[in-house]
Amino acid sequence: MIASISKLRENPIHYLGPALWGIASFNILRVVTDLTKKDEFWSGGIKIHSVGLLISVIFCYVMTMLWRRRLDKIFVAMPTITPNVPLEYMIAIVQIALIFNPAVFVTEHFGWIYMGDGYIDYMLVNAIYIPLFLLYYMLLRNEYIHKNMANNRIYVEKIKADKLNTELQLLKSQYHPHFLFNALNTVYFQIDESNTLAKKSVEQLSELLRYQIYNVDEKVSMDQELAFLKSYIAFQQQRLTERLTVHTDIDEDWTGVTIFPLLFQPLLENAFKYVRGQYAIAIHLKRQGTKICFSISNSLSDAASVKPAISLAEITESGAGLSNLKKRLALLYPQRHTLNTQVDGRNFLAELIICI
Repeated sequence: MIASISKLRENPIHYLGPALWGIASFNILRVVTDLTKKDEFWSGGIKIHSVGLLISVIFCYVMTMLWRRRLDKIFVAMPTITPNVPLEYMIAIVQIALIFNPAVFVTEHFGWIYMGDGYIDYMLVNAIYIPLFLLYYMLLRNEYIHKNMANNRIYVEKIKADKLNTELQLLKSQYHPHFLFNALNTVYFQIDESNTLAKKSVEQLSELLRYQIYNVDEKVSMDQELAFLKSYIAFQQQRLTERLTVHTDIDEDWTGVTIFPLLFQPLLENAFKYVRGQYAIAIHLKRQGTKICFSISNSLSDAASVKPAISLAEITESGAGLSNLKKRLALLYPQRHTLNTQVDGRNFLAELIICI
């Protein structure tokens, strides 16, 4: 009881609004009908008018309940489905007619209200109540629009805060990056000239780190991103077993396409980290209209393998890489990306689609 009173005090229009609208609608109806018939306003018995007023209020609460449920579903689905506004209003008209008219007919049949001129009064009542309640639906819908805009503003502020935090973490990770490169150069020149493989690995690592540190905040061309991905794949192949096979199917024509960098690298890292069984990785990167479609799969251990099994949850949420990837995608491509992971037989599959 106390909780209900508290809610009423916080938002009285939400709870009392239907009653006020029902009372206003009934009085508008009485004004129109009494004036057209040149009757005295509120002529007739008080009982009949009280019942009519009660029916109007109850009807308004019923329609409010139905419409709020419908609007909840519409605005929850709005990020992915564009609402059909004309269809919404057509449905509202049908609901008004199908609920209001039977209620009036039943109450008149029992003598609780008096309709007078029969079907003419029914037409008059519908001509008044349908526009009034369409206006009421519009007010309810506007309430949801304003609430949705407020939620979007909160979401944007949260994203900004996350971005600031990410930038702070990035600054921490870039602390004296030249020291790291100088250290790699020192190691490079300390390696014997005959050890070409080790020198090549240090060179690749240096270039990969340079790209990751200096190409984060702004978009790069897809050709730059592809060069990084190919270098990353080559570097990973060097350090892993010779049993590993990597199949790539990558489109070569990316003219005019730019993208925020390092969005595919966490998925590549995940695949190389958890590849087991047949040690096979398949990488696909395609351009489909305005979409960049990236997918990568890696083989998993057989159930009977002597190696310890790796859980799906561990693969999907390994480390901070994928968690940070999800945050970056939400920040850089809000509502313009999909990221899915699944186990398909003995393979783990990750798919990222970005609308550019």
